[in-house]
Amino acid sequence: MVSQTWAEVHRVNEQVRDKLKSKGLLGANDVTVQTLEKIDLTNAQKRDNRFYPSDAVILFNQKVRRTDAGSKGKLGGIVNAGVLVEVGGKFVTVSNKLLDKITVCRPQEIKVAEKDRLNLKANRKLAAGGRVTNGELVTVKSVGADGKIKLADGRVLDASYREFSPGYAVTSYGSQGKTVDYVLFSDSTVKAATSAEQWYVSISRGRRGIRIFTPDKEQLRENICRTGHRPLAMEFAHGRIPSGRALLWKRLHGYLLRFGRRAADNICRMKLARHHHHQPKQKYEHKNTRMLGQRPERRGITH
Repeated sequence: MVSQTWAEVHRVNEQVRDKLKSKGLLGANDVTVQTLEKIDLTNAQKRDNRFYPSDAVILFNQKVRRTDAGSKGKLGGIVNAGVLVEVGGKFVTVSNKLLDKITVCRPQEIKVAEKDRLNLKANRKLAAGGRVTNGELVTVKSVGADGKIKLADGRVLDASYREFSPGYAVTSYGSQGKTVDYVLFSDSTVKAATSAEQWYVSISRGRRGIRIFTPDKEQLRENICRTGHRPLAMEFAHGRIPSGRALLWKRLHGYLLRFGRRAADNICRMKLARHHHHQPKQKYEHKNTRMLGQRPERRGITH
């Protein structure tokens, strides 16, 4: 299931899981696990304590000084040098240049059982061996009393790894790079959440088919005709689309016609424009050469 907003994703995840549970397709025993939900903050917002909830948890994505990746702490204060984080009773100053290495999270509780699907949210090296990657969709085999979660592929999530959420529905942005047989796409028709680029990502995830749910078809058609990429006229002045690439997008256009000619035209135009955008730009130099000892000619002066 692909959706455009986090609110929809949470709601769909709950409903799908409840349905699977009622049909006996998940394990009978639920274990309540406290997870960490990422709060998307810019580096400027991280330097403003007004953006930190009272229960905020600061997660280290990468090692900062002696603080390892995966360490958790709480806000100690904002100082001129950066953000002060309290970790294990000690204070660590994360300088303004290293704020990308921390993530502000909000704790939340979810239920996990055998055969549950999880969407992993952080890259990490596991203590039991192996690695996990942000965006992975995994299946739970069992949940131990010590908090460790064994996955169907044999990997074990440490009790300290809590950056995950139910994986039955994901955002359109989070679906990039994933391929499944069928996609159920839920669109809220919120203009800011839908564009030609994001629409292309959503509809191209399914190998065999896609079904779209929206409360307003006309608004959706209007939204997917918008493009966030606005190439300049200069970008079309140099280079041509190779014949093979043009043929590829011609075939894609035929496939996209099922969503309407206007949408198909806009998506293909956007993709071709992006190709032009990435063409190497020519550099123009004005050369001024003269013989040694020759004085530069002055213009506009008559003797």
